[in-house]
Parts: sequence; C-alpha cells; structure tokens
Amino acid sequence: MPHHTLQRTSSQEELTFLQERLANAPTTMDRWRQGAENALVLWAVSLLGFVIVWWITAWLTRRLAGIDYGLHSATAPWLLGIATLLCATYAVGSSVLWVKRWKDYRPSITADIAAAQVIEEHYVFDAAQRFKEPEHGGLIYFLRTTEGRVLTLDDHESRDSDVQGGSFRPMSQLIMVRAPQTRWVISKTFSGEPLELQDPIGLDAPPEQWPETETYCGIPWAQLECVLGQAKKR
Repeated sequence: MPHHTLQRTSSQEELTFLQERLANAPTTMDRWRQGAENALVLWAVSLLGFVIVWWITAWLTRRLAGIDYGLHSATAPWLLGIATLLCATYAVGSSVLWVKRWKDYRPSITADIAAAQVIEEHYVFDAAQRFKEPEHGGLIYFLRTTEGRVLTLDDHESRDSDVQGGSFRPMSQLIMVRAPQTRWVISKTFSGEPLELQDPIGLDAPPEQWPETETYCGIPWAQLECVLGQAKKR
C-alpha cells in the first residue's frame, strides 16, 4: 500500500484524459478488422514458408533419389491445396485467439468517467536506483519507500533520443493519481527533496522479467542489481 490514499472527485483534466482514451480505444469492429488483417498476413507468410521448404526438399530429393514431387510435378496441386488449407486454418485460429485475448477497456473507462472519482496514492521515498535497458536506452526507476517497499516507474519518454536524460527527476514525495476501474495512472507529481541518483545500471534481465511499472516490485531493494543488472554476471 502507498503511504496513504485519498479518494476524491475527478478534475476536468482527469476526466478529459479518460474521455480521450475512450475515444481512441479500439471498438469490437476495430479489433476484428485487425484480426482479419493479421490472419491474412500470417496465412501468406506461412504459405510462403511452406513453399520455400517444399522447393528445397523437392530439389534435394530429385538430386539424391531421382524422385520429383516439386512445383511442376503431378502431386503439386494436391500438396499446395493441403498446405493452403492448413496455413489458412492456422492463421485464422491464431488470429481469433489473439483478438479474444485483447482486453476491451471501454467498459472500465466508461465506469471511471461515470463515477467521476480518482484515487490519490501518496508515497514517501528515501532512495532511488535507475536501470537502463540496452536496446533503446530507456530508464526504469526503482524508488524505495520509507516502509522499505520498492515502487517501479518506467520512464517511457527516455527512449526518445531527444530525452536521453529522462523525462522526470525522482523526489522524496510522489502523488500518483489512478482511475479506480482501469487502474490506469492519470498523473504523477513529485515534490520534496531530489533523490540522489547514481549512473544507470545496465539492465540485463530479459523483458519478461522486468517488474511491472507503477506498481510495487517484488524484488527486495538489496537484490535489485543482482537480479536485474550486470552485477549478476560478475
């Protein structure tokens, strides 16, 4: 839990934030349209891959065994027909699963707008560490609360070449405004004393092991560099 929380009425700016997200959220038709486009591309790529493997295998078989079942053989129409059907089945099935797993946030956003309430999460920190991911140079901050817990904040804008130093400066106090239903963070406001920052530590852990942003991290403060950084390789 944060140092303390406060539920209050949303400001007009906070409601506007949610209304813009609702306006830009993909509809059911949008999701299925993208699913159909994904299925078409996946079908074409998988069928092309089959044809390439077929051509190579047929060439080797003809050279080594004198058997021809290549693109111009009598078996070609059957093989191509079966491959087309199998690739289409795979592409459609995969795309349908992809669309069904695509969470529809519109009901939650609508509920947040209708309730017109937000939650203020108040944090107090006494230390900070930052890690730099290798591919795009993005910064991930880990802030230790006075209770000893670790909050993760991903500085998305630091991946922009124009914001190499990061888009915010961690300080000793933070108010994070969150929408109750979507759990989306609407704003973050730092205040108090600037936290001391060392040079970023190289982030060597794979992306699937990175802690989720804007939530508490399950890695103890003393083990952050060992688990996520270059120290584990030394």
